[in-house]
Amino acid sequence: MQSLPSHSEQVTEAPAPAESPGISGFASRAPWRRLPHPLRLLAVTALGTGSLLVGAALLVLPGPGLVFLALGLAILATEFVWAQTLLHRATTTGSQGWHKARALVRKPSTHRDS
Repeated sequence: MQSLPSHSEQVTEAPAPAESPGISGFASRAPWRRLPHPLRLLAVTALGTGSLLVGAALLVLPGPGLVFLALGLAILATEFVWAQTLLHRATTTGSQGWHKARALVRKPSTHRDS
């Protein structure tokens, strides 16, 4: 009769999703990574959601709303793939917008001085 594998033998680590370098570095060093999973999930959800709510409020109030939104997504991205995808999309779009804005400012004028 064949014995069943122990619990530690049954659990296999799922491959990590493709992450951008900034997210994976933050996620691997996050201080809550040592907490048990249910507690970690609760802490990440509370901190991330709180940061998102503060960021949403600061979009209409004076303050750094976009910073808190990005912070909330970064916290949530340590545990949730949807937040990681949204953060990646936001950073990519923001980077493209920044490069387009810089190109417009640096664009040489077509006006000749004579």
